[in-house]
Amino acid sequence: MLVAVLFAGAAVSLTLGLLGAALGEPRSLPTWGFSSVQTFKAWLAGAVLVLVLAQLVTALSIYQKLPGRRPAPRWAHLLHRITGTAAFLAGLPVAFYCLYGFGFDATTPRTLMHSLAGCLFYGAFTTKMLALRGKRLPRLVLPLAGGATFTLFVLAWTLGAAWWFRQTGLTT
Repeated sequence: MLVAVLFAGAAVSLTLGLLGAALGEPRSLPTWGFSSVQTFKAWLAGAVLVLVLAQLVTALSIYQKLPGRRPAPRWAHLLHRITGTAAFLAGLPVAFYCLYGFGFDATTPRTLMHSLAGCLFYGAFTTKMLALRGKRLPRLVLPLAGGATFTLFVLAWTLGAAWWFRQTGLTT
């Protein structure tokens, strides 16, 4: 079961990388009222970051890793699911724009690391989602997959959106 879950995550990462390499090229995409495609992506990714941080806090609460170590309230589990779903859905346009509008970019170390982190993020996310239903997996698989998902998103955000904001300022 563990091998299948890890294989599925690796397959998603590899598929996204190959699609980005094959389909990605500069294209004119809608900016949805923002000054550029990059600005749209950066702001939407920033919103996803807020949701991902909520995911981290609720996960730490659920695993009783916050100060006080009391069992998480029932609403924390619900909030974890809601923010996770919202983060996933809000992140899809960012991923689409990255893959379809820019592609898997290895022209600079920053863009290569951003592309790798983005593809690996979705692989880690796939692994995490499958691990939720895996009854016979080692106990550490789910928190490790969740931690990898969080870390890879923050890395991709730092190398993409945060970098963009440093270059242009907080413009719309």
